[in-house]
Formats: sequence, C-alpha cells, structure tokens
Amino acid sequence: MTFDLTLSPLYRINGQEIVSLPGLLVQTPPRNAARGREQDRLIVYLLLTGTSVFSTSEYMQVAQDAANVFFQTPRTLTSALRAAADSVNKNLLARNMSSSSHGQYAVGWLTLGVLRDTQFTLSMSGPMHTYWFGQNEARHIHEPGTSGKGLGTGQTINIHYAQTTISAGDRLLFFGRAPSAWDSTLNDPTHSSLDALRRRLKSLTTADLNAVLIQATDGKGALNLLKPDVESKEEAPAPPDLTPSLTLPEETISTPEAEAAAALSAHLVQPSAYTIPPQKEESFPQEEAPANPLNELPRNTASRNFPASIPRAQTPIQPVTSESEIEEIDPPVLEEEEFPEIEKVAEPVRIRRPRVRREIPAWMRQFAKIIAGGIQAARKISVNIGERTRNFLPRLLPGAEIPAETNGPSTATMMFMAVLIPLMVVTVASVVYLRFGRSQQYDTYLGQANEMKNQALSLTDPVEQRIAWENVINSINIAESHRETPETDALRQEADANLDKLLGITRLQFNPAFSNNLGIDISRMAASEEDLFVLNAANGEVLRAQPAKGGRGFERDDTFSCKPGVYGNYTVGPLVDILALPSLNSVNATLLGIDATGNLLYCAPGQVAQAIPLPVPDTNWGRVTAFTLDAGNLYVLDAPARAVWVYTGKDGTFIDQPYFFFGGQTPEKQDVIDLVVAGDELYMLHADGHLSTCSYSRIVSVSTRCQDPSPYNNPFPAYQDTDLFAGAHFTQMLFTALPDQSILLLDADTLTQGVFRFTPRNLDLQNQFRPAKGTKNPIPGGRPFGAVTVGPNHVLYLAVDGQVYFATDMP
Repeated sequence: MTFDLTLSPLYRINGQEIVSLPGLLVQTPPRNAARGREQDRLIVYLLLTGTSVFSTSEYMQVAQDAANVFFQTPRTLTSALRAAADSVNKNLLARNMSSSSHGQYAVGWLTLGVLRDTQFTLSMSGPMHTYWFGQNEARHIHEPGTSGKGLGTGQTINIHYAQTTISAGDRLLFFGRAPSAWDSTLNDPTHSSLDALRRRLKSLTTADLNAVLIQATDGKGALNLLKPDVESKEEAPAPPDLTPSLTLPEETISTPEAEAAAALSAHLVQPSAYTIPPQKEESFPQEEAPANPLNELPRNTASRNFPASIPRAQTPIQPVTSESEIEEIDPPVLEEEEFPEIEKVAEPVRIRRPRVRREIPAWMRQFAKIIAGGIQAARKISVNIGERTRNFLPRLLPGAEIPAETNGPSTATMMFMAVLIPLMVVTVASVVYLRFGRSQQYDTYLGQANEMKNQALSLTDPVEQRIAWENVINSINIAESHRETPETDALRQEADANLDKLLGITRLQFNPAFSNNLGIDISRMAASEEDLFVLNAANGEVLRAQPAKGGRGFERDDTFSCKPGVYGNYTVGPLVDILALPSLNSVNATLLGIDATGNLLYCAPGQVAQAIPLPVPDTNWGRVTAFTLDAGNLYVLDAPARAVWVYTGKDGTFIDQPYFFFGGQTPEKQDVIDLVVAGDELYMLHADGHLSTCSYSRIVSVSTRCQDPSPYNNPFPAYQDTDLFAGAHFTQMLFTALPDQSILLLDADTLTQGVFRFTPRNLDLQNQFRPAKGTKNPIPGGRPFGAVTVGPNHVLYLAVDGQVYFATDMP
C-alpha cells in the first residue's frame, strides 16, 4: 500500500503564527538515490538550542545536508539514518569548536522519519518526543536515556530507533517540549480529523509552540507540507531585550547598522529554547565593549535573562497549577542550565603519564663530547681555509707578486676540503639523529603503549576496555613507523587477542585452494566431504576440484562437465545456483544446479549431466534466483514473483506439483536474494542486508506468519556505543552442518571481510569468523568476498577475486 503524508507545522512565537518552521524538511528519493533508498520518503525535523546565531538559510542547510547524506548512503536503513545524524553532529561540532571561546554553542535535537510502504521508521537524537495516534490507541515514543542530550557536543552520537506500521488515517506528532496543557489531549487517541487535532492543540494554550503534526492518507506517496492560516503574513516581532546578559566579542559588533542587519536575518538559538524567527529591523545603540569581554559571558552559575520559549518541561512532564503559569513571559522565568561541554579530542580513555627523568648513560655523554669536539675542529679548519683563500685569490690577478717563501695548499686541495667538510658534518648529524633521535621517539610511543596496556587491564567496563586496547594499537603503529621490534610485535598480538575476545571475533588460518588464480568471477560454491564446486557467474558453468595428492590445496578436475546446453529434449540455460547432493540418491549425482527457468541439472564425475525440468507452478515462473534443500524437499525462490515454491522430493527427484509456501499471503517485497530453511522455518535475506522470517502453518485455519524485519541481536557489551550491523554488507546465507546448526551470513564489505554466525532461534550473534592478521593472512585486502560455503566436515571456503581460500579449523 502507498500513503500520502500531510505535514502541518505548529509554530507560534509570542502569540503569532509563523508561516515556515525552520529545520522542517520533507524529501522524496532523488533520481540518483543510493541502493536501498529508492522507496524511502524522508522527514527531517531539527531543533537547535543554545546561544549561537543561525540564519534561516544556515538552519535549513543543516537539515538539507542531512537529507542529502541519507539518500547517498546505501545498504541498510539504520546505516543511512545514522549517517544523516552524524552529518548534523559534525556540522554543529565544528561550529561549536570554533565559537566555544566566545561562550556560544548550539545543540541539535533531531528526529528523522522514513516511510517505506507501510513501515514508518524513526531515528531520534536528543530528548525528542513522538506520538503515534492510531484508530483506537496512542503510543508515546520518548527514550532520553538512549537518544542522549543532543548533537554537536562530542564525536559520539546517541540514537534511539523505533518502528511502527501505519494505516490510512493514522497521525504522528513530533515535538521537543510541549505545554502541560496538552497532556490530556495527547493521551486521548480519538480525534475526528487532522484539522480538529490541530485546532485543539493550538487552543489549549497561548504559549510558544514548535511541533509538527502528520497524517497518513491513501495516495501515491506524495509529501504535502501545509502552511498554517495566519492573520498576518508578517513575521513575528522580536521579543524585547533578546540577550541582556550576553555581550558578544568586540570583533563581532562593528557598527549599529551591522548589528541591526544581523538581527534581521538571523535566528538566535537560546539555551534550551527553540530558534527565534527572523526579527524586524531595529536600531540598537552600540554598547561600549568592556575591558574584558569574557567577564560578561554567561556562566553556569549565573541566571540568564532571555525571552521564554516553549516551556522547559522535563520527562516526566511536571504538572502546572494553571495555564497562566505557562503564558507568563513578563518578567521571564528563567531556569539554571549548564552549558554542554564541547569535546575537543575524542579520547574516552585518558591516561596520565608521569614524567620520568631519563638518566643519560656515560657512553652517550662521551660520544656527545667527541661530536662537539669534531664540530669545533671543523669550524677552526673552515676559518683557516677562509683566511688562506682570501690571501690566495689576489695572487691570481695579473702582475701580482708571489713571494717565493709562500708554501700554502694548492687550489685543488682547498676545493676538496670545502666539499668534504660540509659532507662530514651532515653525515655525522644524520647518524646521530637516526641512531638516537628515532630511537627516542620509538621509546616514547612504546612507553605510551605499555602504559595504555596496563590501563586496559585494570578496566572492567567492556566499552572502555575496547577503547583502551584500540589506543594501544594506535601507539604501536606510531612506534613501528620508527622501528619494528619483537617487543612491538608481541604487544600488538596481545592487544589484537584482547580486542577479538571483546568483539567476539574468531581468527581462522586460511590457505589458497589453487596454486594459480582461476581467473573467473565466482558467484556460488558448494562442498561435500571431498569435492569443491564453484559456479562461474559469467557463463553459468560449474568447475569441480579435489584435494591435491600432495595434501596441499586442491586441483581441478578438467573431465567434469556441468554447464548450460542441450540435454535430450531439454535446453538448460546458465546455472544460477548449485547444491551438493547427499551421496545416496536415485540419479547417482553429486551436484544439483538450476537455471532461471526452473530446469534442474544433475551432474556427477565421469558422467554426462542429466536435465529434468521442475513442474511449472500455477502462476508460471518469473525468474528463479536461488534454491535450497531441507529434509528431502526442494525450496525454490522466485524473487520477481515474490514466491517460494516447495517441491516434495522422492529419492532426489521432484516430479509433483509444488505448493506455495506463504499460503494465502504474498510477500510485499521483491528484493530477496537468498534463503535457507530449517523444518517449518524459512529465513530470507534481502538486498539491503536485513532478514525476514516465516513460520509455515500446517493448520488450514491458521495462516503462515512472517516477521519483516527480523532484528539481529548483538549480545557483546563492547559494542554498546556502536551499531555493528549497520556497516555490514550481507550477500549470502547458509546453514552450518549438524549437530550444532547455525546461520552463516557472508559480509562482503571490503573493510571487514568476514562471516557472521547467528543462532537460528533468536538471531543472536555467536561470533565472527575473520582471517588471521598480518603475514599469516593470504587473502588480499580491499577486495569483496564473492561467495561462501561450508562442508559437512566443517571446512569453511571463501571466494575472493578468482581464488578460493579454505580454513580447516572452523569451530
């Protein structure tokens, strides 16, 4: 289903309705949207608090930059939302770092809403509120512990994600703070219309408002931004005496005319208040700058006078005795608030190193004396040569008399000395630096690494431990840029081992399967106890390999034939997927392949392949993209038709008509790229990396149940401040061999290069398989993984850039 979204801003300043709400932006996917963003419709709702000055265009540019980053970020929806929030955070943090010396800062509260089909996904940073009003119920989404204090105060961002299914007529309300007079209305989900709810919220109070009301209606996916009906189209007048306690630095206030122009075009972002709209032009007398401007800046312990904005309600909202308490603004009631501390260096683990006075060895002192003596001797020789040169050059002139007793050095000797002495000085200086200067820097950073190691061993919080060990590795990298020693190598191995333990990473030793690169693009693989099969993505042909006789790697079987062609009365196209068959089957085949039109190809070593087409489903084929076997039954994925067909097997053959796995339901998405089955449970991997699961119902009166998405769970506490799955790029999925059956997901990202293992029941992350580090890893870095498979003997195979690598020690 497709819905139109209608947005109605609630924006009031000093009793006047303002036409446009700064920081509110709606956008449909552009033509060049990244993969996974083509169906997303975005709402950006940004509130800025603090003391910095923002013009209307700057305010909207921050929101527009966030939208641009969102639509340019591929893969999962959460990774795009995080990238957009990070864009706002970096923008505000850079501004805060440059203006913090003047006592000016800005903190961003951000709500991002994305509608895709009927799913509405929320990302909230800062103590934002969202109300969802259904037909007979209401839901309040507000998690300040997860969403944090806002953006722009540090390099780490906090985000709370939420998701709900919307229907036609549902309404949403975004705001940062609301008058307590709204409480009864927000807890009552029954409202006749969007207009009625809007009028009621406006009539309950005369206080300042900053909120967005949204309604979903049947439509074609349009986003409609309504403008409020206002009696006057002029902007609200500026409240008197905006910042009586704030004195700007001298260089920012040049003339009264410049100050008035700035007031006309800028929004003043006040502490814990929303942005003030553009002010009318007004002349201000120029104040005499104080002797020390810093004395006039607001302090944490001093109350600040500024006009009241939306009431400073905290969670839970404190009740007020009367509505007049909210509306009273003269004189303004101020609350004391601390300025957020702006991080200048993101270093969660701070280590204070004592200064140790190093004792200079005696041999070093002696060597320094020799060097100093050599330099003094060189200077004396240079002076002597200079004097002799001045005496000698006049004698070169015609008519010059040369005393017979002159016995000075020859010209060649003096030129040789003039070149030799500077070379000697430079050489000695270089040797001293390389021997002692680089060694000094190496010792410094190695000492830092050892101190950080001791700090990491004393910590108990997993997140702090992870950060500390990462700092150890950073110091080792700098130390090894000067010199690599067994000591740095041992320290690096210890840090890597502790990090892997915290992050649930298991390192495997991979070896190349073939002596030479196969020179093909491998799209799928299958393995039995002895055989390895790889599918050539270019022509749909399967290659077979066996363990080499020498015991190292594999060797190709050039006699094996399993490729597209005409087999009897059937024509088989390029194969799209392959499976290793059990050893006992009626066809005596070891490999089963399938093409895009449902033709099966049974292959075996030393035999001609046999083609048997699958019975065509009632709705005909769209395009077969993958298949899998479970308990003798064949499950065929037809992604364009949004179907999974189940064929009951008889001794490895499938001759009966299939049944539709989903019963009376049809999945809404066509982006499924792989599937696995365990009993009545179906797991489907989507193109954006998320999983959906379905439980087949064998009871006629009970329909098959599906969950989309099925969230991944990360039980490792060291990832508490990061989203591990947001950066993953899952492309293939398979089950490991019994008895400890688990789901493997191939992460093809060029940076991580690994395989994630999950429990089938709750999709809890068990661990990650990654190649060993350093020289022990033969897999080239920066190349995506193409395919993965695991044999019944627990051998893990990875295809990378035309080569296959295998690890036999998979736990």
